[in-house]
Amino acid sequence: MHLEGKKISVFIPVYEDSDLLEELLEELTNGSYENNEIFVTIDKPNEKSLEVAKKYGDKVNFTLNEQRMGKVDALNSAVEISEGEILVFLDSDVKLGNSKGFLAIIEREMEGVDILDVKKKIVRDSFIPRMVNYEYISSNFGNYLCSRLIKRCFGINGAAFAIKRETFEEVGGFSKVVSEDLDIAVKTLLKDRQFKYTGKVEVCTKAPSTWRSWLTQRKRWGVGAGLWIKNHWRDLIKYMAKYPHAAFPSIIILFPTLIPMVLNYVFSNFLDYKIFDFVLILLATRFSFLIPFLFSASMALVLLASLMNFFISFLLFSALFYSASRKLKLHFNFLEFLIYYFFYQPLAFFTLIVGIITPFFSSKYKVDWKV
Repeated sequence: MHLEGKKISVFIPVYEDSDLLEELLEELTNGSYENNEIFVTIDKPNEKSLEVAKKYGDKVNFTLNEQRMGKVDALNSAVEISEGEILVFLDSDVKLGNSKGFLAIIEREMEGVDILDVKKKIVRDSFIPRMVNYEYISSNFGNYLCSRLIKRCFGINGAAFAIKRETFEEVGGFSKVVSEDLDIAVKTLLKDRQFKYTGKVEVCTKAPSTWRSWLTQRKRWGVGAGLWIKNHWRDLIKYMAKYPHAAFPSIIILFPTLIPMVLNYVFSNFLDYKIFDFVLILLATRFSFLIPFLFSASMALVLLASLMNFFISFLLFSALFYSASRKLKLHFNFLEFLIYYFFYQPLAFFTLIVGIITPFFSSKYKVDWKV
C-alpha cells in the first residue's frame, strides 16, 4: 500500500442505480493508493443501489437522497465535506483501466497540472457503440493536441477527470448548467490554468445501445453545448484566435462532416467553375436545343465535384483517424469508419446542430438530467 502522496477524493454521482457501480467501487477500494476517500451520492436509490451502499458502507461515504437532487448539487455538496487535495470525478457507468494503480498514476500525472483529462474508451458491444468509438477517438485526440500544444483545454468529457481542489474552488465549482464538464473546463481556461491529457490511465464507458436512448443523450449534449456556446462565445472566439493551431485541428477532427461541406462551397466558387457555368449559359442562349444536354452536363459536374470531394475527404480522414487511434491505442476498423463517416457522423452532426441552436431560439426545451 502507498501511503505517500496527496490525498485524493473520488466522487461518483448516481441516479437510481448503475450496473457498473459495484465493480467500480470494488476496483477503487482494492487499489494500491491508500490515501484516498470515496464519495457516492445516489439520487432516488432503488433496492439494487441500496444493497451496494450496504456492502461498501464501511469503505465508502454514501449520501442517499430520496428526491432527485441533480448531478451538480450532488457533486458540489460532496466536495464541501471532502478533504482531498486532488478531486477525481467519475461517472457511475465506467470501468477502470489499470485499476490497481489508477489513483497512484493520477496523483503522479497531476504534478504541475491544474486539471487532468483521462483517456476514455467505449465498450464496443453493439452497432451504436462501435460508431461512438470514433467520436471518442476524435475527442481524445483533440484534448491530446491541446495538452501537447497549449496546455489549455476548451472542454472535457466528464466521465473521468481530475482537478486540484484549489482550482475547483477558484472557479466556483460546478455551475448549474446542463454540460457542467464543458463549463468547468472553460472556467479553468479563463483562469489560465494548466491542462494535461493522460493516456497512462483510462476508463471504459458504455454508450447508448438503442437509437431512442442515443437521441435522448444527443439532445442533452446538443442543448448543453448550445448553452455553453451562448454563455461563453466571446471567450471561446478570443481563445480560438489565441490558439488557432490547437483549436482548429480539434474542431476538424471532432466534426469531419464540416470539411466536405466547406470544400463543396469553396470548389463551387472557384473561378474556372464559374467560367464553365457562364459558357454553358451562353451556349444555351444561342442554341436552345442544347439546353437539356448543357443542363445535364452542369449537374453532372456538380455531382462529380461533390463525389470527388467526399472521396478525397474520406481518405484523408481515414488516415487521420487511423493515426490518432494508433497513437492513443484505440480501436480502428476501416469498414466501420466508412459507415461512420458517410452515414453515422452526418446524422450525429446535424442532430447536435439542432440541439445547439435550440437555446438560441427558444427557452422551452427539456433535458433528462436535473442539474
